[in-house]
Amino acid sequence: MNTRLITSVPELQSYVRELRARGRSLGLVPTMGALHEGHQSLIRRAKQQCDAVVVSIFVNPTQFSSSEDLAHYPRDIEKDAATLHGLNVDVIFAPSAQDMYPTGFDTFVEPGKLAKPLEGSYRPGHFRGVTTIVLKLFNLVQPEVAYFGQKDFQQVQVIRRLVEDLNLNVRLVVCPIVREADGLALSSRNALLSPEAREAATVLSRCLRRAEALVQAGEVHAHTLLKAMEAVLKKEPQVSLDYLTLVDPSQLEPVELVTAGTVVLIAARVGSVRLIDNLILGPQGASPDLLLQLAFAARQVIDPGARIPGLETEALCRRIASCRDCAAISCVLIPPREFMAKYLKSDCPDLNHVRVLVIGRNAPMNSDRYLYKHPELTCTFTTALYKLLGVENFQTFKKSFVLTDAMRCHVQSENIPDRALTHCARHLRDELKHFPNLQTVVILGKDAYGQFQRDILERSGDEIKPFAEILKPEGWAEEDVRPPHLKARTLHAIYCHHPTLGYSFSPSLVLALPPLSS
Repeated sequence: MNTRLITSVPELQSYVRELRARGRSLGLVPTMGALHEGHQSLIRRAKQQCDAVVVSIFVNPTQFSSSEDLAHYPRDIEKDAATLHGLNVDVIFAPSAQDMYPTGFDTFVEPGKLAKPLEGSYRPGHFRGVTTIVLKLFNLVQPEVAYFGQKDFQQVQVIRRLVEDLNLNVRLVVCPIVREADGLALSSRNALLSPEAREAATVLSRCLRRAEALVQAGEVHAHTLLKAMEAVLKKEPQVSLDYLTLVDPSQLEPVELVTAGTVVLIAARVGSVRLIDNLILGPQGASPDLLLQLAFAARQVIDPGARIPGLETEALCRRIASCRDCAAISCVLIPPREFMAKYLKSDCPDLNHVRVLVIGRNAPMNSDRYLYKHPELTCTFTTALYKLLGVENFQTFKKSFVLTDAMRCHVQSENIPDRALTHCARHLRDELKHFPNLQTVVILGKDAYGQFQRDILERSGDEIKPFAEILKPEGWAEEDVRPPHLKARTLHAIYCHHPTLGYSFSPSLVLALPPLSS
């Protein structure tokens, strides 16, 4: 197939009319030339989805500020045309600046708040030029679908807003970033890098991968992730940072806590060349297309202060589900099947609401009897637990309480071996850190008490009083504690008999519990 080169607006309009008369679908891939594999991935996607594809090549002067060197932006129309011919592109639209901005041109698009931060701050007027040229191309080509790359993430969000606000009849497809073998995101500006700067530029992707590794290990605090990424960047003296931030993808506003779909954005100068890159954070093993879906589906929560179970929770679930620490203890039935962390997303959408964590003995033999798996069913344990805590049902319970276990596996023994409790305490420590407003821990029974004293409070010997002794005569006991792994936080610990094990029972704990959510 011969690729047609069109350089004038009237000729393009004529081509589009002819194509429409034949009922063929049309895709648009807007570029500024200097084509690389990233552009080619957009073109291949367009070829798969549309009958005909137009690739525009136009270095748009209105998106360059006065301080940016428009003249030095890489251009090679002959090489680009050969590339596009090899990809069987139908039309190359390569107009001149005079074609797109004739004498007297005086109408521009003024994008809104999404265009203000980040690139908008460092490149004043940039998105005014981008949205204007994109709107002109949409009007000229009239594509069913237009294709953009994830690397220009803020640009994509600005254009998505343009399409939505102006009711444009075009669908947008966003394709993942394409990278070199060493991680550097493909960019037309890479051609301007010296060999030394080219090597230094890989630090951008290395710092992003550092954040990804930390998040997938369970870290969700933005300030911790930023410090780790900055430490990576500081090792490369040729790189001068413009910005590095973790943002909510829909509003491009900084976040304090990472959730699935949070985006890391970076812009830096490597020598004289300015580069941008980004990474969408999500579950381990998620495909690039799934990560894009997570970012574009993300919505700001109604309560901006809510702490949503996200990547930290997913990492905790993976650690528990894969735990085999007790494989050598015959009475412990591995692996863990049912545990509280699996149900946080469905039953605890805001971790801030949890005021009381209840620690039971061990997971039930029959997983169908697990509280969170079938909350609509009642059994002897749940009835006794609700009475102990003064709640009517599961709906009331989950507003302020969560229930976990000293052992996340079932134990076929009257007494749980201490070393099994010590193994499982590492998961309990992670769970305690999960709830920022946790005030009280209710410990049910002797096994959970021993674990809490030894492995959470790190007490030993005479520091640990016998369980039966501390519960006399009231049937329960309380103290304020400061678990070492929680640093400066103080929790109120309530110890009581397990409601269904043994022959001793504790009275209602309602008066000892903190005020709960209504």
